Amino acid sequence: MTVVTTPHVVDPKNPGAVDEIIHLGDHWNVQGLRSNKKEILACNKEVGRLFNRAYAYLAAAKIFLNEVKFYYAGTGAFNVGRFDRKVLELVHEIFEGKERQKDNPRARHLFATAITPDGPVSHLGTIVDNIGKRYIIEGDDGTGKNTLVYRLMEVAMMRGFDVEVYHCSLEPELIDHLVIPGLDTAIVNSVEPHDFRPRNGDVIIDTIECVNPIISEKYLAERTTARKMYRQCMEQAILFIKQAKAEHDKMEKYYAPYMDFDAINARREKTLARILDLAEEYK
Repeated sequence: MTVVTTPHVVDPKNPGAVDEIIHLGDHWNVQGLRSNKKEILACNKEVGRLFNRAYAYLAAAKIFLNEVKFYYAGTGAFNVGRFDRKVLELVHEIFEGKERQKDNPRARHLFATAITPDGPVSHLGTIVDNIGKRYIIEGDDGTGKNTLVYRLMEVAMMRGFDVEVYHCSLEPELIDHLVIPGLDTAIVNSVEPHDFRPRNGDVIIDTIECVNPIISEKYLAERTTARKMYRQCMEQAILFIKQAKAEHDKMEKYYAPYMDFDAINARREKTLARILDLAEEYK
């Protein structure tokens, strides 16, 4: 189910055949809302402005984070051969002797973390706390952590295992974490700001071992500055998201008195029943 409100608007791709549209506007009092038209329009405009500012700072944060990562590749500090050997060792440890699970494995693409008005929030613990075997990847940004997880995902699917793939909230094209239910195994990227504390029995993979030390103070200073700018941009982005949330809450006060919440609750129960029916169909 997708909630469609500004700024995250998603158009249905296959309406009726696959996608179903639920319009809660069927349950509001139009005349009442029109009496607050001026205030609603002003709030909505301000919400849009604040989100645009937040997105600008998130884009800047991504640029500076890439500068942090480039430190290792740009200086030649990252040892690709050593990293490839580490990946192969891990593949052998996880998959050796395991029978193929199915011919057509599936990948579920999800998020375990989010950038919210209250700052970065992670629910990774609820996903991996009960996983039997966990590999915790440590190391600085730019030392191959996301690449390692991606390669393990590819190997798992090539060997017929379903996977749950958890993407980065700042860079959604990157994979932070991987769960292989058929092996009761998780690969967890311990990454700022969601540093993940290992427990007894966890296997620690430190990708900094694939880095040759760089002595130049110039390079270290550049990396430190980029990291500082990344954090400052993230702080500013979160501030604007928080302000946008406050403005959106203000706008909701103009809607609440004119909504038929009994009808909405009835629609919710009907929708839940529909979801459960669909779930049975796909078992």
